[in-house]
Amino acid sequence: MIQKKYIFLVLAVLFAYYWKNYIITGPIYKTDKRLDGKTVLITGGNVGIGKATAIEFAKLGAKVVIASRNFPKSQKAKDEIVKESGNKNIHVMKLDLGDFSSIKSFAEKIHKEEENLHYLINNAGVFAIRGMTDYGYNRIMAINHFGPFLLTHLLMDKIKQQSKSSPVRIINLSSVAYQFGAFDFEMWHHDSSSVYQDFLIYGQSKLANIYFTSELNKRLKGFDITTYAVHPGGIRSELGMNDQLSWPLYIYKQFITLLLREPIYGAQTTLYCALDDNVTQLSGNYFGETTMQDLKDFAKDEAVGQEIWKESVKVIKYYLPKDV
Repeated sequence: MIQKKYIFLVLAVLFAYYWKNYIITGPIYKTDKRLDGKTVLITGGNVGIGKATAIEFAKLGAKVVIASRNFPKSQKAKDEIVKESGNKNIHVMKLDLGDFSSIKSFAEKIHKEEENLHYLINNAGVFAIRGMTDYGYNRIMAINHFGPFLLTHLLMDKIKQQSKSSPVRIINLSSVAYQFGAFDFEMWHHDSSSVYQDFLIYGQSKLANIYFTSELNKRLKGFDITTYAVHPGGIRSELGMNDQLSWPLYIYKQFITLLLREPIYGAQTTLYCALDDNVTQLSGNYFGETTMQDLKDFAKDEAVGQEIWKESVKVIKYYLPKDV
């Protein structure tokens, strides 16, 4: 009996060690760099990973622009970021990535009001939402892929101009959920009706982020602009979930929360891709745990990447510059 108790105690200690060091904590990226005079635009920077990322950039002295659909929530986040970082150069702007008109208005405002743009962090994303857009596409795909795709294109003139005087880095938050399967264009027009389909569509949107990143890198050759797809890890975040969840998703959320890290850990790979001196040699790749990660073969098909690009342009073409 005593031996069994000791065995249980040893297993409990080992489990606690593993839990602390490999599940609910992760690598921390450290740097001596300062970003005074640099401008960082973060979508969804008012909560979760985005807010944690905004705080870290603010601590380094950057001007941080938070773009989010919920303006009052962003104002509150701004006050908290200023208090924690001591940096008052934090700004909030309204942006709805599910609304192409909102994205266009936002981009026009950025062009008029912001002299510089050194970092574009396409952080905002959603998971468990249902429904279709008025132009016939799944809302998850629209917000997670078409929105950042359009925003990046509409800011590209400013980004290219910026790159003539200082380098620019574009970071797209993806997810290990891309591994749910090879790309399926039918998913673009499919509304979810189950938790399983929620995961599939979310995975498709994250796979699209990876292809967008690699394809964008190829199209920016000759400019001092680099691109990165980032998996932040399993992080405790709202992730755009509806307030009224179905009971399977509610149970899933309660359970999975126990296995998730704090948002600060979700910011680390983004910081690595934004600040590391050597990572520019790895532009266009996929990163997690502050290192470059190997992709599944189905996520490296250049023909698929080109097709996603072409079809995405068709979806947003009426909002794009004529020369795209």
